[in-house]
Formats: sequence, C-alpha cells, structure tokens
Amino acid sequence: RVKAGEGIFPTLHVFPRRSARLRPIAGLRRHGALFRNTPTPFAVPATKMPVMSRHPSFLVVGSGCVGSFIATTLGKNGASVTLKARAAPQGSVAKLMAKAGVDVITDLTPLEREIGAGNRPPLDAIFVATKTYHFDDVASELAQAGPALRPTLATVGCYNGHVLGVENLFGRIGASSAAGPSTFFKALVPGGYSFKEDGSGFDVTNAGQKWSLLSTTPESRTLAKHMSSYGVASVAGGFEADTRKYLVNTTANLVSVIANTNCNGLVNDPALLARMRAIFREAATVLRAAPAHREHFPSAISVEELEEQVLTGIASYKEHYPSSCKDFRAGRDIEISSLNGYICDLGKQLGMETPVNKAVVDDVAVVLRRQQSADAEAAERAPMAPKPTLPEPLLRRTIPGFGARILPQPVGSVSATAHRR
Repeated sequence: RVKAGEGIFPTLHVFPRRSARLRPIAGLRRHGALFRNTPTPFAVPATKMPVMSRHPSFLVVGSGCVGSFIATTLGKNGASVTLKARAAPQGSVAKLMAKAGVDVITDLTPLEREIGAGNRPPLDAIFVATKTYHFDDVASELAQAGPALRPTLATVGCYNGHVLGVENLFGRIGASSAAGPSTFFKALVPGGYSFKEDGSGFDVTNAGQKWSLLSTTPESRTLAKHMSSYGVASVAGGFEADTRKYLVNTTANLVSVIANTNCNGLVNDPALLARMRAIFREAATVLRAAPAHREHFPSAISVEELEEQVLTGIASYKEHYPSSCKDFRAGRDIEISSLNGYICDLGKQLGMETPVNKAVVDDVAVVLRRQQSADAEAAERAPMAPKPTLPEPLLRRTIPGFGARILPQPVGSVSATAHRR
C-alpha cells in the first residue's frame, strides 16, 4: 500500500476472488485483502476520489431485467449489494441472486436500522430500476425509510425516457440528514436486457457498451469508477448519447406495441418505418425547442443524419422486442408518459402541436382496450373459469400518467395486426 498523498496513487486495495471471500466480521459483509489478482491502479488526486477501505455498498430497487442485471453483476464482482423487490424473486432469478451474493429484501426498515446502528456500512449509491410509473411510490418509500439510507454518492435512475420533475421527486431522500438531500441523476442504460430461457443469466443486446451517468459532478465520476471496477463499465457524462437513446425508445417502443412486433418487424414494414420517421421528426423538433434538452441535442451532425442513426440503432436490435412490447405481451403496465407522452406534455408546455405522438398514445390505448376485451371474452368462454374472470395483472393493466384522458376515439390508424397477440 501507498498512503494517500504519497506519490500519485491513492490507497490500493486488491480484492479477493469470489471463491476466496472472507466471512463477515464486525458488520461488514466483504473485505479488501491481498490476493494473487492485482487490479491496475489509476492516478486520481486524493481530494477528487475518496479512498475506500471497504467494498462499495449498493441498494438496487427493482427486480426486473435491468435491476437484476446490475445487482448480480456488481455482487458477483465483490460489491455489497442489497436488492429491494416488491415480492421475493422466485426460481432461476432467486438462484442468480444467491449465486452473486445479493441480499434480497422486501422491506427497507431492517436495512435502515442496521445502517443506522452502525452494523452495516452506509450506502454509496441507490439504483432505482423500476418502471417510471412506480417512481412516486419508490421515492416516497425511500424518503420515509429515514436518513440512514441517504447514499454518500447519489441516487441513480435507470429508466427509459424522461420524467418531468424527477430530480425533485427523488431529492426527498435523506432530506432530514445532516448532509442534506441525496444527489440524483439518470443513467443511460445501453443495449437491451432479458433473462435467458435456461435461467443461467442474461441476454444482452448490443453488449459491450458503457453505461453513462448523466452528470459531471465528482460524485458521478467516483461512482462510474466504482461501477467499472465491479463489472458494469460506466462513464460520467454522455448527454448526447442519452438523447439518441431516448429518440430510439420514443421512435420504436410504442409502435412495437401497436404492431406487436420486434425490431426486425419495425424496420422491414414500410408503413411502420414511415410512421417511425414521422415520430422521430416531431420528437426531435420538440426536444430542440426545449431549453432543458437543446444543449444536449447532438450538434455535430444534421437532424437527417441523426434520423438515420436512430433507425440504424433500432435495426441493430434485430429479433429483440422493445421493453414496452415485452411488458404488453406479459400483461404488465406500459410506460407511456416517459416516452411519446413526454413529447406531448413537453409540447403543451412549449405551445407546440404534437399530433403524431398523440396518435401513438391514442392507438396504444385502443390496443390495450381491445386486448382487455379479448382476454375477458376468452376467460368467459373457458369452462369453470374462476372469479375474477381476468387474471390480476390484467385487472391492473392501465395507462399510467394518462388514465381516462386518452380514452376517446384515436387520431390516426391502428395496424391491422394490433389487436392480435
């Protein structure tokens, strides 16, 4: 070891392989120790990069594909990870968590007590990997859990799209602590994630791309280094890349629900391709007019070149179904207000018409109503059908953020295959 301030390197810790981890001592789940695997040191001034004498401690909220991926990846590489789920994972997902050493909880209270009593190290970061329509509940639960859960670095949102006022929503975390509210920023989550059918891990589309923490603060740079050291390659910044990803999601996700198709189907159908081009152009116009997005809009290329990049990006996902379509096919709620709905809301704020994106929102509402009716009819025809006649997930299939406001007759047309699953 070289003491911080002596030479150019901070204190070095060589972490053990997973098979050689030590038993918990004095409340710490894992420890730094000298083993044969030696990481490459990096030169960072001690004042800029706090030296850690322990493995970082993370809380991941949400046990979907993205939440499970980041929890198990960080955990199996030595970080102390706790995953908060609404219900304990079952089957292969539970086995993945156990194999990676991830603690799974359904209530934050015991964790807050342990940290508050000094029996566990403080959290370095919280990753919120739920759907955006759960953000209100998640932010309230984290804020009510107490100041002990305030992360030392940041709360990070891992989600598609944009949410108006999200910084203020999660800024309540740790508001009563001496250090003040937690810092919040979004992470650009690259690629697409899904559980492997054999339960052995994850299929990652466009693997190898780095996560981007959309901030340039010292906390974001420190967190990006920690994430990279524990298996999730990350950088601080990436605002223009996030704009590109948002345009990919807004252009493709809800159209895939309407047509019930994957990315190959989207780009190979001339009618769907024309519709996606219209969605992109309207969304790009609104984003360029909004002060919050104008400075992060890619400026080195023309809008026409960006359009081709976005469509090429959609095509690169090939047989992958966008997350919105996967949710629809599984009977789960669909994110609308953070995608095309955000363009509609932002357009209203700016006094701009958004008929193309409004038509997408309306058409999705029609698809959902048709599917609910078809499911209800199928349940009624089934012999000895239990009550309620609809499975619970379908009873809760709503349109978060819009409700009855988008239920009138739609603008535009719905694909002929939209009513089929």
